[in-house]
Amino acid sequence: MIQRISDRVSQVGALDPRLPYFDALMPTPYGTTYNSYFVRGDEKTALIDPVQEDTVDQLLQNLKGLQVDKLDYIFCLHTEQDHAGAIPVLRDIFPDAQLVGTARVAELMEYHFHIPRDTFKIVAEGDSIELGGVSLICMPIPFAHWPDNTMFWVPEERVLFSSDLFGSHYSPAIPNCPDEDIWLLETRAYFSEIMMPTRNHVARYTAKVRELDPKFICASHGPVWRDPSIVLDAYEEMVSDKVRRDVVIAYVSMHGSTARMVDVVADELCAAGIRVALFDLGDPNRDLRTLVGSVVTETVNAGSLLLASPTVLGGPHPAVAAMALLTNAFNPAIRYLGLLGSYGWGTQIEKQISGLTARVKAERLESVLVRGLPTEDDEVSLRRYARNLADLLKAIPDAEVIGD
Repeated sequence: MIQRISDRVSQVGALDPRLPYFDALMPTPYGTTYNSYFVRGDEKTALIDPVQEDTVDQLLQNLKGLQVDKLDYIFCLHTEQDHAGAIPVLRDIFPDAQLVGTARVAELMEYHFHIPRDTFKIVAEGDSIELGGVSLICMPIPFAHWPDNTMFWVPEERVLFSSDLFGSHYSPAIPNCPDEDIWLLETRAYFSEIMMPTRNHVARYTAKVRELDPKFICASHGPVWRDPSIVLDAYEEMVSDKVRRDVVIAYVSMHGSTARMVDVVADELCAAGIRVALFDLGDPNRDLRTLVGSVVTETVNAGSLLLASPTVLGGPHPAVAAMALLTNAFNPAIRYLGLLGSYGWGTQIEKQISGLTARVKAERLESVLVRGLPTEDDEVSLRRYARNLADLLKAIPDAEVIGD
């Protein structure tokens, strides 16, 4: 479906509403979109970010609907296949179109698509491509995901093509009528798994976009932001160092001992007025990728994360190990990180979880490890642990807390 953004700009990309997982990792309960934007100047035309190759027919049909029989420029903002996959196809259909990208884009395109970098018109920050009555100004945003991510700004239309920044994996049932609650939820999920690992860079780019004051933000995935203040407000909160006074607990229990520990801690935290979000990573009815994705999203601005695991062959349960590994990769700005665990005769879970989460800068709570089923004395210790954590969260200054 063609979506008109302004007299000169249209969204002509592809919809993939039934995609269950992006990159075989990220849950996408509402599918995704591969956005591509057509810009018509008085003299020349440009296509911003071709779609994934297996959806190119939708793009070509939309270009046909706009009666586009010639492209002067094809802009590549990022070289992953979901952005640039259709470029080889488009080069055959529009052989005279000039590829445009930064030096980093051209370098990576050579590796990923075997397109020689000297076929690109190389642009750098501040460079402008004139189309006649409308221009595209280059704004690199390295490590707003990858080192090659690039934005382009159209000052005459106040349109920002933001690449992955401000995106969401959300293909609305009615493309022009997204549900704002779902959209913001999926924007948060997208941020947690795409932008959170480089949130300091993203914070700078968000401030830069706020200064631009765009009328439209056109990301590479999800609906077009026709009120950019909504996503900018959300991003400013997510990239901040502010947290909630809450606890996220991700756990697995094989025979009930770890689950009992989690129940006791969660009960005491709730009694102390602390919100708790529980995720059973061993839930047989949910894919582990979905569970891990939910935990990662929940840790955006969370006050604390607790991992709880039984001992398997001396180490943590593989699902908890995977959760620890991804927590380390996504590096949420939590204040406190803790470990609860049970074991039969011996355990190395504390040492292994510590190694798997070495990059996380949160303050480490003293681990609580119980041999076998928790005793009454163990439960007393667990309740004390929970009250101490509640006190730590309540001691965070109000100015550093979201929602207070």
